[in-house]
Amino acid sequence: MNILLDLLATLRTDAAADRVAVGPFLTAVAAGSRAGLVTTLLPPRHQHQEPAAADCGTYAGRPVAELARLVLSKRPLEASLGLAALNAGLPLPKERLREQNGLDYLRARVEDRNLALVGHFPFAQALAPVARQCWILEQDPREGDLPAAAAERVIPDSDIVVVTGSAFANHSLDGILELARGKEVVVLGPSTPLSPVLFAHGVTAAAGTWVEDVDWVLRQVGEGSVFRQLRGVRRVILEK
Repeated sequence: MNILLDLLATLRTDAAADRVAVGPFLTAVAAGSRAGLVTTLLPPRHQHQEPAAADCGTYAGRPVAELARLVLSKRPLEASLGLAALNAGLPLPKERLREQNGLDYLRARVEDRNLALVGHFPFAQALAPVARQCWILEQDPREGDLPAAAAERVIPDSDIVVVTGSAFANHSLDGILELARGKEVVVLGPSTPLSPVLFAHGVTAAAGTWVEDVDWVLRQVGEGSVFRQLRGVRRVILEK
């Protein structure tokens, strides 16, 4: 969890969380004019009588920095809430952000290169014909995917590694970055923290989401929006 601890150390806010929205697909934490967004993670075989998060009903109104430490939790939903709070509280390097869709950014970089996708991204089939070789690693593999355990074999043979931002919340990112040392590494998705801290850990680019319309985004999240439906956000790139 080294990268998470380094990100938490950069928080310099005493703001409280105004609102917390947990939808089936996305989770958001709002604090003033900022909001953090993540993909909602739940236990793989959740039993309805077991709480997915310990303190439901108490998160709104608590300090963002306090909520952010939930990202270290072993409970997936608590880690999702913590990552959303972390994204809401991190200093946003606006002057370094470039508006661009993650797929467009990658399409220009993977041509004739060995590509490892850590996570089954919806655009995987669009990139596969462009790359020399494309491997998809997934904790819950679909047809054509490789199990996550194949990372030790695949990532060292890759030229570029694309990792889902959810790897922050499921605590798999440090291990992936160790395997990808010296490679081009892009962390992508709504969960991705837009922080230069990532570069000290071997990440070369972060493709994430800047929430512009906080009220509209929180409403959509609470009403079950998937990321592709979401309005009021900008898709941005932060490069080393």
